[in-house]
Amino acid sequence: MKNLMCRWAALACVLLCLALAGCSALPGERAQVEELLRAPKLSGDYGDVQTALNDWLGESAQLKYPMQGELLSPFLLQDLDGDGQMDAAVLYTTAQSTNVCIAILQKTDADGWQVRQNVEGLSDTVESVGLAQLQPGDGAQLVVGYLSAQGDHYLAVYSYAQNQLSTILEQQYEQYLVEDITGGGNQDLILMSTLEDGGVQIELLTVDKEGSFQQVAVMGLSANRFSGCASVAAGMGADGRHYLVLDGWTGISGNNLASVLLYFDEETQQMVPATQISTERLYNASLRNVSTLVSQDLDDDGIVEIPTQPDEAGLLNMSQSRRMDFIVWMDYTSPEPKKSFGLLDEETNCYIELPMEWEGNLKLTDSEQYDGAVELRTLDEDQLVMTVRLARTTSSSKGWTRLGIVASRQMQAKLAPDVEIADKDYRLSKALHLLN
Repeated sequence: MKNLMCRWAALACVLLCLALAGCSALPGERAQVEELLRAPKLSGDYGDVQTALNDWLGESAQLKYPMQGELLSPFLLQDLDGDGQMDAAVLYTTAQSTNVCIAILQKTDADGWQVRQNVEGLSDTVESVGLAQLQPGDGAQLVVGYLSAQGDHYLAVYSYAQNQLSTILEQQYEQYLVEDITGGGNQDLILMSTLEDGGVQIELLTVDKEGSFQQVAVMGLSANRFSGCASVAAGMGADGRHYLVLDGWTGISGNNLASVLLYFDEETQQMVPATQISTERLYNASLRNVSTLVSQDLDDDGIVEIPTQPDEAGLLNMSQSRRMDFIVWMDYTSPEPKKSFGLLDEETNCYIELPMEWEGNLKLTDSEQYDGAVELRTLDEDQLVMTVRLARTTSSSKGWTRLGIVASRQMQAKLAPDVEIADKDYRLSKALHLLN
């Protein structure tokens, strides 16, 4: 017994020595550990830009990634000043900086990178970043949305010209959009904000010849109707005019949506309601109870479609807490506004386009044949038209049309055997749209 206890004591001593040795590793070993812990160096121009920035700072910069948007990288490589040479903008923070900083780098004659200038941003979080053509010329401007710890949104626009980085706009906002809404050739800036009385303000800014922003139009939406801005989108209309579509929060609960359709009147230099449909009619037609169903360019034709809920009843499946609704997407700038008809699945936030000829003739029911599936049937004769289901990705699709992957599952559909579709351009296999 005594020998056994001695052996355990010796083993414990060895383990303790090994642990202490790990804390006092040799310099070479410590360097290897630090190398493993250090973030990997990026390759190509990104790695060279990162190295040049760190050398200029004298420390390793912490790269800041935007939270959302099309550009999700802390690096933006673009000819910012229009001189034909690539520039780089980097979003970062350091141990000494409170807010995000932006550094501008240019390529050197030795094909390296050199920091030209940096500027401190408006908060410690980048919500979004983008490039815009707000000023005349070949250069691009940097549009950065910041988010404060208190939840406030701030927008800054930076211009880099003649080796100088200038801040040409800093303003609070709730939603913003970069689009050529005035038809002047360059992009404009549309800012949305909620007023103290609950109404929505639309501010249109464009750049003058001196490169400064000027306010060309301000329009308010009544607090009697809207309590805030849900989304904003811009595109061409069927008549070739530029239009702005605003989706605003409305209703007693403030969770419903309705839309406003506007265009820029060159004569008055104001944003005014579209003439094809009255504001009152559009409000009533676009009133919808799905809080995520916002206007968008559904078919990528440059026109923003407004979603509406027709009179047909949707399906509320209590067993699955799953709601599905019929949706008609409208282009109110066209004499024939109906663009697309289909089925919205609120659970997965996807839209299944159906033949337009079916609009007004269908109802939704639970499927008795397939667990968790729904059926589209005719209103008058209760005849089966289509079955839609979500299946596991490993499930067989034999006999079904595979629409796509939604929420890690297969969305599948099956037409009834005797169903014929008059629209020869309709393809069920391409009918699925994933909504933002």
